[in-house]
Amino acid sequence: MTSPAAPSKPLRAAFVEPRALGLLALFVLLAGVFAGLCQWQISRAVEQATVVARPTERTLPLTRVARPAEQQTDASVGQRVRTTGRFVPADTLIAGDRLNDTTRGWWVIGHAVVDDPAGAQLAVAVGFAPTRAEAEAAAAAFRAAPATDRVLEGRYVDSDAAEPTTSGDPDVLTAVSTARLLNLWTEGTGGPTYEGVLTLASAPDGLTDIWSPRPGGEVELNLLNLLYAVEWAIFAVAAFYVWYRLIRDRWEQQQVGEDEEAVDAFSDSR
Repeated sequence: MTSPAAPSKPLRAAFVEPRALGLLALFVLLAGVFAGLCQWQISRAVEQATVVARPTERTLPLTRVARPAEQQTDASVGQRVRTTGRFVPADTLIAGDRLNDTTRGWWVIGHAVVDDPAGAQLAVAVGFAPTRAEAEAAAAAFRAAPATDRVLEGRYVDSDAAEPTTSGDPDVLTAVSTARLLNLWTEGTGGPTYEGVLTLASAPDGLTDIWSPRPGGEVELNLLNLLYAVEWAIFAVAAFYVWYRLIRDRWEQQQVGEDEEAVDAFSDSR
């Protein structure tokens, strides 16, 4: 009496048969075609990308770009603006670790109360100094100047993130954060505050103009091409899975046939 025979070959042996390797070469070629189409769709998406250029260099009234006590929008960042108001000399501060193009140094930060809307507060980066001593001298001169009405024109930029207030010199900032400035200002603080910071186009005597370049344009990719690229990438991966299933299914069919033959032989031997 004999028992059913064990499988004639393991599954891993089926994947290295000449037939399986020939199919693998075919599917590798097919996956390569799909990968090439994926790359082509990506290149098309990049080629057809639209650069959205905002007219930031046209000077607009500040009230057309932003409103006090409201979150700053992407459209307002980097826009050249103009408003009128007066500085609060006593609230003049300096901020360190400022990069002016390639030169690291200091900003003099002023507190302005604007006319439109009346009483609104605005942080103004007045100018740049390469050393702390020069920045402090300019800030002292600014504090001594009379609070007169003036035109404030420059580029409206992002405020820095809020910084801790428990350490360091309270009169020297390491970040130009309107949230921190609001806690340091002492006069004219009854009105709402603009979230952004105005960098003056022309610095006063003793300071250098702040380097505030035009913001780069936003790039919008062609989403349809990107979706096609994802589809071709999925097809490339699926090609290898199809090859694996074909070989495995054929091997399983062979095992079923061998099992049936073994059962018949076992029955006949009885």
